[in-house]
Amino acid sequence: MYIQTNMSKNYNQVEDFIADDSFLLWFNKTDTNAIIEWDLWITENPEKKELVNTAVDLLQQIQLSEAVVNPGQLAAAEQRLKQAIHSGNYSSPAKVVKLPLRKIWYAAAGILIITVLAIGLKFMFNDSSKPFLATAYGQVKQEKLPDGTEVILNANSKISYPEKWETGKTREVWISGEAFFHVKKTATKDKFIVHTDAFDIEVTGTSFNVINREGKSSIVLKEGSVKIHRPGEAEIVMKPGDQIAYAEKQIQLKTVTRNDYLAWTESKLIFDNTTLKELAAIIKEHYGVEVKIEDEKLSQKTITGIMPNDNLDALVQSLEAMQEFSIQHTKTLITITNKDNN
Repeated sequence: MYIQTNMSKNYNQVEDFIADDSFLLWFNKTDTNAIIEWDLWITENPEKKELVNTAVDLLQQIQLSEAVVNPGQLAAAEQRLKQAIHSGNYSSPAKVVKLPLRKIWYAAAGILIITVLAIGLKFMFNDSSKPFLATAYGQVKQEKLPDGTEVILNANSKISYPEKWETGKTREVWISGEAFFHVKKTATKDKFIVHTDAFDIEVTGTSFNVINREGKSSIVLKEGSVKIHRPGEAEIVMKPGDQIAYAEKQIQLKTVTRNDYLAWTESKLIFDNTTLKELAAIIKEHYGVEVKIEDEKLSQKTITGIMPNDNLDALVQSLEAMQEFSIQHTKTLITITNKDNN
């Protein structure tokens, strides 16, 4: 059920967003109206973007740690929240609103996470004080960084970077998702470093594709040369056509002979004996929609072909056109079953 948001409300605190039903629907991508309204509101209120980003980061952390929060931590965090509300930061007396337990938990856990984050994280792209570029589900966007480096962002991706880039200093970006970089050379040959969860990529001027999602990181070098750095390990120098992938605590180096990995930059997905299980993961990453496959045997069926990367409905229709299986599609779930069972 969609709950109408009072979009004229003046959201001044992170807690205002976290305690709002429709903001949670927008965050979880479970209601089309909420997505449209909040996307529009964020566009019309750019001065609130930093608060929105902080709320999103907190909710992401909450999802990861929700199951392990014990009642003692919750009570302590809730007490901190109450103290924050009554700390005198408001220009008028605070209005006390009784919230459902889950909303209190979101806000309280948010305060808890702020404390944890204050200690410092190695992976800093979640630092909302940094400028960033981001795409929504199903969106591919081309942008330029402050130094002129060209970036194409795949769906559901984000890169952040320092507010000020100085000549003669290393240029750094942090990535979550997938992006293609064409790094601009500088007169002083400043290094350009892309940080992922698994390794750091050091370049001067080159083009490459990098992925950092769900515990897996990879890079395919198109032009130039890059160095891969991991703590305590020897650096790896890549040449064009090399691919390095990190998963399950192991690094693999192989050669890529085709440019299929760049098809997404032209809003295409190229499948070559891709299993439905792999396709399900791609759909979830790109569109935020869960895919349920009838059984394990069906999940191992493969598909080959070219499908759209920026239109989920068209992608589903392309799958249905194969006439090998049936698909039921709602806003939040795609169910794939054997054709013979329908």
